[in-house]
Amino acid sequence: MSRLITAIAAVLLSHVAMGQTASSYRNSIVAEVNDKIITRQMVMVAMKRDADHLRRQYARQPQLLGQKYTQLQADTLEALIRRELILNEYKENGYNLPESIIEQRIKEDIRSDYGNRVTLIKTLQNSDMTYEEFARSQRERIIQMVMRGQFISTANIVISPRQIEEYYVANKDTFRAGVEIRLRIIFLDAKKHGGTDGTRKLADEVHQVLQSGDAFAGVASVYSDQNRAAGGLRPDWIQRGDLVPALEKAAFALGQGKMSPVVEMPQGCYILRCEEINQAKLGTLSEVRAQIEQTLLENEQKAREDKWFERLKSKSYVRQFLF
Repeated sequence: MSRLITAIAAVLLSHVAMGQTASSYRNSIVAEVNDKIITRQMVMVAMKRDADHLRRQYARQPQLLGQKYTQLQADTLEALIRRELILNEYKENGYNLPESIIEQRIKEDIRSDYGNRVTLIKTLQNSDMTYEEFARSQRERIIQMVMRGQFISTANIVISPRQIEEYYVANKDTFRAGVEIRLRIIFLDAKKHGGTDGTRKLADEVHQVLQSGDAFAGVASVYSDQNRAAGGLRPDWIQRGDLVPALEKAAFALGQGKMSPVVEMPQGCYILRCEEINQAKLGTLSEVRAQIEQTLLENEQKAREDKWFERLKSKSYVRQFLF
């Protein structure tokens, strides 16, 4: 009996320890800014929406997802550090934004984002956030916006014609319209051809028929499980980003009139033929002038922002820990 009690106690204690470990992990400090701390949980909450988007976007590319996620963590932590630096600068220098202005802006945000206060309260309850926490967050956001506008505005940044011309010459490839291709595609659906092995076997047979000289359109009209009536022809011009990575790699490696090897994917097998290529065209300076000017403005603003934050960091206590 005593052994049974001891075993049960050990299990219970292990669960408590695991809970404490998980809690400690979430609440571990990842940065200190003067007398403020930033925890792992604060970073996770701040990046949640963007992290969810990354998981959807790179669901089939785990390695790239890991890289993007790590970068998002670093960027989010830096943003939280900068937030504390701005709020400290606001406080230390005695800046005084009238509370009436802040309250009015919060009311406008509630009206535009939630419709009314009742809807806001319900939303906050679902998020385990009090109205006071929401109001404090909004107040800090407004202060950040005003301070950024004051110290890193683009109002007095002037971009000269020479700067625009030099940027255009140095970055011409940036202003080329992307290569477009027209494709014929034979798709063999794995669900219709006996699963992965049966579909691959059929795809190899179809590929041999094509290599023997049979017209791609004719073969597609017989075998393809998509666009059969059109001989496998995709109706639209295709640019990079329109296809999943495996098909894009195969498609844009083709010369005009050339055929790809069999591309095997979970849903089935593909064979591609490039019908036509529309080569990249360089945009003229007049066509891209406004785009270049905006890019240079943003670059200059970013440089000013980084310089300002380096100054704020130099007169503050900032310490980061391993994430």
